[in-house]
Amino acid sequence: MKFSIITVCFNEAAHIRETCESVVEQSCKDFEWIVVDGGSTDGTLKIVEEYRERITVLISESDNGIYHAMNKGIQRANGEYLIF
Repeated sequence: MKFSIITVCFNEAAHIRETCESVVEQSCKDFEWIVVDGGSTDGTLKIVEEYRERITVLISESDNGIYHAMNKGIQRANGEYLIF
């Protein structure tokens, strides 16, 4: 695996679809996609679930902020390069 794309989010229902579309529309398909959601309550997870077949790892749980979420993604990543 060359690339790990890590998406971290919390209550981003207004914008998460744009991010998801950007990831799935990449011409390079040799990557894993890790989504770390901080336990959103605004419908973010419902939107993310629409892309579940393309997501390698989906974590949705409370965390201690963006850097904690990023570290969760890093721990699960297998790529040579990590892209946030």
